[in-house]
Amino acid sequence: MRKLLKYLLPYGVIEAARARREFGARGRRLRVDELWQSDRLLHHAEQTGLALLPPQHVAALKCIVDVGANVGQWSSMLLDCIRPERLIIIEPLPAAFAQLQRRFAHESEVELHNVAVGDSTGTVTFRVTRDTTGASALPPSDEMRALIGSNWTVESEIPVSMTTLDTLLRDPPEISLLKLDVQGFEKQVLAGATNVLEKTKFLLVELNFMPQYVGGSWFGDLHQTLTRDGKFYLANTTKPLILNGRASMCDGLYVNAARVPDFAQPDFL
Repeated sequence: MRKLLKYLLPYGVIEAARARREFGARGRRLRVDELWQSDRLLHHAEQTGLALLPPQHVAALKCIVDVGANVGQWSSMLLDCIRPERLIIIEPLPAAFAQLQRRFAHESEVELHNVAVGDSTGTVTFRVTRDTTGASALPPSDEMRALIGSNWTVESEIPVSMTTLDTLLRDPPEISLLKLDVQGFEKQVLAGATNVLEKTKFLLVELNFMPQYVGGSWFGDLHQTLTRDGKFYLANTTKPLILNGRASMCDGLYVNAARVPDFAQPDFL
């Protein structure tokens, strides 16, 4: 009967029912007016990486940290999908931060910090690219400028305040999900986040398979750093972005084995 209904019902009705079921499992009951936006909501679940987690763990996300928020693209999609008790957003660029202030002015669960994070406190020079999503404390590599074009051109350099995640995030007793999008500066951020990583359940981080920035992190560095002591393991990834026939990057979901011992059941018995 279920298969018969699949062919008889309009596609939109089927997708709306699927979205309602999937979001219900994540602890989010869709309103009637949201059912007809189901494609958008499911797309947002994929773009934020929430689709990488089993539904029961999505429903339990209470404190989420967005490091490298730019103008809030990721956090906005996240809030379309779930409503955590606390969403901490960190962005160093003043112009982008001004947009964040306007965008989340009426979101009571959102906490904003206009600062860079790394392995020390002080000041760091940021290279602001034409497409500000590529702005970084590191210069873009020649290879990526050749692939991406003028959008990767550095148009200005500005000093910004920098701190460590251990200093900034002393308060939360546990971090449900830590999202890092720091444009090649991952090694430095992780070096200043020893205590934060101990209390983080899930880490969502951009994994680069080719050099984007001079001296920047790549997949091998991050994977070794996160898994060498057995505390984190790679549980899932998004489909990689392909540039000129090469896997360029993807988002990886790492799980803290000590914090989430029941993440998955054995696949083979």
